[in-house]
Amino acid sequence: MKKQPKSYIFYLGIALFALGLLLTALLAEREGALAVLPHVLVGFGAGITGVGVVNLFRLKLIMKDPEKARQLEIEEKDERNIRLREKAGYATWYLTLFTLAALSLTLLILDYKTACLLAFGVLLTHAAALFIWIYVYNERL
Repeated sequence: MKKQPKSYIFYLGIALFALGLLLTALLAEREGALAVLPHVLVGFGAGITGVGVVNLFRLKLIMKDPEKARQLEIEEKDERNIRLREKAGYATWYLTLFTLAALSLTLLILDYKTACLLAFGVLLTHAAALFIWIYVYNERL
C-alpha cells in the first residue's frame, strides 16, 4: 500500500477559513479591527487552502511518475539552479528593504506615527535577519 501524500498547508487553510467564518458569526456587531479580522482570516484561509490543494496535486503527480520525481530532484539539487535561487533571494531582499524604507518615510511624512513605527520596526527586523542568517550560515560552513 502506497503512503498517501499529506499537505498540512491545506489543513491550516481550512482551519483559518473555518475560524474566520466562526468569528464572522460571533463578532457580527463589532466595529474597527475586530470587525475586519474575520474577513481577513477567511481570505487568508481561502488563499492558503488553494496553495495546499496545488501542493497535494503536485505530490500525487510526483508519486505516480517516479521518473518525473527523479528529474525534479536533480533539478532542485543542480548547482546552477541553487545559485539562481540564491541570487533571486538576494535581489528580493534588497527590493523588500528599499520598499520598507520608502514606506516608513512615506508614513513619517504623512504623520502616521504608529504605522510609521510599525513599518520601521519591520524594517529593522528585516535588516537584523540578514546578519543573523549570515552568522548562522557562517557557523554551518
